[in-house]
Amino acid sequence: MIVLKDSTYTQNFKFMPRSYNITLMVFHDEMENVDFTITNPVLVTEKYWMQFQEDLQFEFLKDKHTYTLTCFDGDTIVYRDKIMCTNQEISEYTINQGVYVQNVTSNEFIIYE
Repeated sequence: MIVLKDSTYTQNFKFMPRSYNITLMVFHDEMENVDFTITNPVLVTEKYWMQFQEDLQFEFLKDKHTYTLTCFDGDTIVYRDKIMCTNQEISEYTINQGVYVQNVTSNEFIIYE
């Protein structure tokens, strides 16, 4: 899974496709059922992976949305992955931030069953 932020600065990510000739990248927003395409993306090959190097700001990314990334070499699918968009720090990520609050109590009791 690739993790990106909903921000205005450029973001790069690394991935390992089956072919190094990628002509089309499709980002599918799973929440809104909308596709965003990038034709002839600028990719840099490094050892065993490729890095997306284009200076795009991913204006279509929205916080708390998930996307499927599909890369094509002509009509052939050469890579698929899931993208999660979050503005939380990855080391502190929680899926229910601000939704669930754990109750703290001073009761100390034991239940024997």
